Amino acid sequence: MKQLMLLLFLLFSVLFIKAQDTTGKKSMIARPAIDTSKTRMTPGSPFAMKNPAKPAADTGNKRGLTIKPSTIDFKLNNGQTGAAHVFIVNHLNKKKQFSLYLMDWIRDSLGVHVYTAPGTTERSCARWIKLERTFVEVDTGQTVDLPIKMQVPDSAAATGEMKWTMLFLETTEEQVVESPTGLKTNVTNKVRVGVHLYQTPPSLTYKDVKILSFDHADTSARICHITCQNTGTVQLECTGYLELSNIATGDKTKIDVPMFPLFPEQRRVVEFVIPDKVPKGKYSLIGVIDAGTDVPMEAAQEMIDI
Repeated sequence: MKQLMLLLFLLFSVLFIKAQDTTGKKSMIARPAIDTSKTRMTPGSPFAMKNPAKPAADTGNKRGLTIKPSTIDFKLNNGQTGAAHVFIVNHLNKKKQFSLYLMDWIRDSLGVHVYTAPGTTERSCARWIKLERTFVEVDTGQTVDLPIKMQVPDSAAATGEMKWTMLFLETTEEQVVESPTGLKTNVTNKVRVGVHLYQTPPSLTYKDVKILSFDHADTSARICHITCQNTGTVQLECTGYLELSNIATGDKTKIDVPMFPLFPEQRRVVEFVIPDKVPKGKYSLIGVIDAGTDVPMEAAQEMIDI
């Protein structure tokens, strides 16, 4: 009798478990986890997300404002019209506003920019420039195209020499500065970027540079100056160096200066500083101004005592 009861109990248990499995409830056995850090999900794969989150923008090399190009040379004949473009790219997380305006400028003998009102210098082309906009807003991530047009007068005098002006893009930003005592002050910062606008007529090709003087009077301060001038009709990109040769030992020392531009007719004073490591003595001094492979090199030689 006990064996019959035990057999009926086991049969009832099996039927009850099968009934539980057919109710549609999930099995308690866990599937192995997928390590997504080591698995590359391809689009359309069973484990790819239908609406994946967009990856964060890679801003490692894209920050601040980009304004390009920095120089535009129209190279027009008389009576011609030319068009160019300046682009502003805003990589900041806020909108920026710019005012656009022209200014004339020259470089002084030390290469410093000296600005004046547009149309006031002899070689200005500001009156020939037309800006479609004098104010622009650039939103975050936006690129704005600023067209610039130049109309050269139909006269031979208009193309008799190189001319230039400067386009400025200026933005204003206000900041609140708090002092250690808690006093808050509004500070307005103005930032401007200049785009060089040149008009070099195609008929102008002559390149030449001359050394006007070689000054080495202040040898106690170990400073020498070369004054040079662009006697050509187009702008030059010049380099220079000073070579000292010790008369007693034959040891040579070369001193280079960074590249510098020269407008037509511009004079430039180039300064060379003789290093302290150069020992005292009598030296042969050679100063060189080099305006490129297609321009004769200029040199001057003197004897000095250090």
